[in-house]
Amino acid sequence: MFIALLLLPLCASPALPQEALATAWLQSLGGDHPSAEKIVTEFGQDGAKGLLSLERSLGARLSHPTWQRTFDDLPYQAAQLIDTAPSPELRTFGMLAGQRHGEWGCLNSLVRLSRLPSTSTVAAHEKAGAALADALAAVFLRDPRALPKLRVNTVPRMHLPHLADRLGRLADPRALAILVQLMDGESGPEQAALSAIARLARTVTLVPEDAELRRVRYRVEHPEESLRMLACQALGLLHDEHGVRLLQSRLTDPSPSVRAAAHTALRRITGLRLHQGSRAWLSWIRTQEDWWNNRSELVLSALPTAQGAECASLLREIAGARLHRRALTAELLALLDNSHGDSISLLLAAIVALDSPEAMPAISLLLSHPDHDVRKAATLALAALRGSKSPPKPPSETS
Repeated sequence: MFIALLLLPLCASPALPQEALATAWLQSLGGDHPSAEKIVTEFGQDGAKGLLSLERSLGARLSHPTWQRTFDDLPYQAAQLIDTAPSPELRTFGMLAGQRHGEWGCLNSLVRLSRLPSTSTVAAHEKAGAALADALAAVFLRDPRALPKLRVNTVPRMHLPHLADRLGRLADPRALAILVQLMDGESGPEQAALSAIARLARTVTLVPEDAELRRVRYRVEHPEESLRMLACQALGLLHDEHGVRLLQSRLTDPSPSVRAAAHTALRRITGLRLHQGSRAWLSWIRTQEDWWNNRSELVLSALPTAQGAECASLLREIAGARLHRRALTAELLALLDNSHGDSISLLLAAIVALDSPEAMPAISLLLSHPDHDVRKAATLALAALRGSKSPPKPPSETS
């Protein structure tokens, strides 16, 4: 009965030639839902093509739980037949099923479906790579368990640039770990991965591991100009203060595009508007390192008991030490729990001045603080960290 209702819209209007066989076959099943194995083993190539059109035309109406199980299993069953009975229709239908309905369990099958014979044309490989990337991205968006389970080393090499591009547009911080893996090897995937990391960093807040940042920094001195440029861009968008010296060294790079990317990255990380010459940046870096080595311990030890003008002065000093942003932000966040009123506002102003988006989860907790002024300061701090286009002002006693 259910299957007859599904087919009414098709019977009411002329079916496309490739749908006719699928429609007749499904009608002959009566109320039974065919298994994925039955579809790919008993229905044949023309039937798979008809089912592809049928699924596209019915779309979300194929929502019965049994159909759901059928479509979940289709990529796997289609992949099982690829080695013995390759069929473009089965490949396409299995890929579409994964894109429309698949969960993490079908990842390996989708990868297998994307593997083409070595005699296939470049255009065919491109098409398969794009289809795989779209299908995997759809699964990642639908199933939170899927992204960490993808085994990158099983994906055909020529498909990796497509996968990197889709991961960069995914707006999921967990994609960074996969993109870092994709940087190893040939320059094609490496370039695509670095470009995708930069795109991802523009859309979501990323807090990379040190090992991940080291993999990006390594490319700043790569022999290939395009990789050096992309690595500089990525480090700037990742706010990697430990990569500042490397970026400063690229200000004398033979390539104008690398020099420009390094300068933009330095300005993004530090909030400074120094000119592009290497000497001014080197002087600033040395001043920052001197403060960290000779002054930071004294300032941080005095801060917990400081009040009023003294507290504002110490925080103003900290806010200017952007080369050590992450370490200083951690110290400031540790003080939030034991601070009150104006002290919290001053701490938040310093965090904003350091431009520390990784502090946003902790600041969000202050939105339910009983003090109205603290809630207001937290709201303003979050807004500044989400969308500030210019360096925030350092805290003052009246903040």
